Amino acid sequence: MAEPAASGTRRRALLLTGWLASALAVGAAVGFGILAATGTSKVDGEQTAAWARPTPAPVATPSPSVTSGVRSDGSHYGSMLAFLLPMPDGYKPGPDEGELGNDSAVRPDQADPTVSLLFGSLPASDLSGVQGAVAAGHMTGGAVRTYANEAGTLDLAFTVLQLDPALSAKSTGDFVQIVKQSKSFRTGPAVPGHPDALCVLPATRPGDPLDSMTCLATVGDAFAIARAEGVVPLDAKGVTDMFGRQLDLLKNGLGT
Repeated sequence: MAEPAASGTRRRALLLTGWLASALAVGAAVGFGILAATGTSKVDGEQTAAWARPTPAPVATPSPSVTSGVRSDGSHYGSMLAFLLPMPDGYKPGPDEGELGNDSAVRPDQADPTVSLLFGSLPASDLSGVQGAVAAGHMTGGAVRTYANEAGTLDLAFTVLQLDPALSAKSTGDFVQIVKQSKSFRTGPAVPGHPDALCVLPATRPGDPLDSMTCLATVGDAFAIARAEGVVPLDAKGVTDMFGRQLDLLKNGLGT
């Protein structure tokens, strides 16, 4: 997917480096005295009368406070960062997603830049349309987290935008419809367990060593977007499996 030149160049450079590399190389315990009641002399701890030994005060175990979760109507409360997929085995934090960073909250005033970053390849009229769809959903916040596989051949970014629960279905439906109708994309693979999710691929670019894919899905008041870029052939199954796990977290929550 197209993105601002600086971050796109960095991401492609990192991926190409990984691609070329893979191609070239197929307590000791301490004794202590106890002061006697008179003040200065030391006595062996075992000789201290049982009645003189202090009884430890019971320590209450605090109940964990719930700071985020999913309500019965599917809406979310708490920081949206709590609903992003934790770093899986075999992955490490990825490069910054433009100016958003690689593990950050997204403010409401960053809605337009975020959509532009993720869908900058759309024609101007379509880009304006998807920006308007998010604006109509009254975005209240969001979060982004990026992932890079250890081989250096795949980068992913998961972005979650929280919308007004009463407006999210129409807002995201309009967004998805514009993407579906755009000639900038072709239909991609399904997301296991989430038949309503949509994945799209860019127009083919023969000879390009990199490929990309974008997936969209709505879970309650959360609009989730996955953006992946990797060496050809793109690990589409790995991407859709991870995105499915992300959607499961949005549906069920983490419980804390």
